[in-house]
Amino acid sequence: MSEALIQLERVTKVYGQGAAQTAALRDVSLAIARNEWLAIMGPSGHGKSTLLQLMGGLDRPTSGAIRLDGAELSALSPGRLAAIRARRIGFVFQFFNLLPHLTALENVQTALWFGGASRQNGRALALLYQVGLADKARSLPGELSGGQQQRVAIARALANEPDVLLLDEPTGNLDSAAEAELLALLDALHGSGRTIVMVTHNSVVAARAKRLVSVRDGRIEQDG
Repeated sequence: MSEALIQLERVTKVYGQGAAQTAALRDVSLAIARNEWLAIMGPSGHGKSTLLQLMGGLDRPTSGAIRLDGAELSALSPGRLAAIRARRIGFVFQFFNLLPHLTALENVQTALWFGGASRQNGRALALLYQVGLADKARSLPGELSGGQQQRVAIARALANEPDVLLLDEPTGNLDSAAEAELLALLDALHGSGRTIVMVTHNSVVAARAKRLVSVRDGRIEQDG
């Protein structure tokens, strides 16, 4: 395995205070190389999404270190961390999180704007073409199917050429046909060199990844 793109070292995440404390993650160490496709599975409430959020800088660990390409995320200022998220990390969520009043094209353009990219219109159209939705550029999210909305969300996540794509239950709201289309897209993205980390409850979806990590009670139960 090549040098790790993402490195977690003895990471613990505790929510609450005093007797109300809950440990979402406990002493987790994990290394993810460039161009890996990693699936994270486990029961609900056992730390999968927390692990993904920490990798992406959406949350900070209570203890331990998280590094992206050697830079420790928890040591960065809020402004610098926001810039890292905008430019180097692509997020895809179960519920799409598209802005309902913006077209598919405008949703992708918004991500480009946050990343400071120029020539937004051409780049956004190219990304929609990549995910098979160039003909839906002027459609609002409410005019698209669930699978189409998720592909727009992936185009948006790819806007600024991120180092890693983080997906939290990306097929959770999709039917079987849309799920198959999304997995084919992820196959192609991984084949082109993308690093993908995906949380899923679905063993069929997880089987498309090249490496599986199982999480239980906030700890890594299996890695293989």
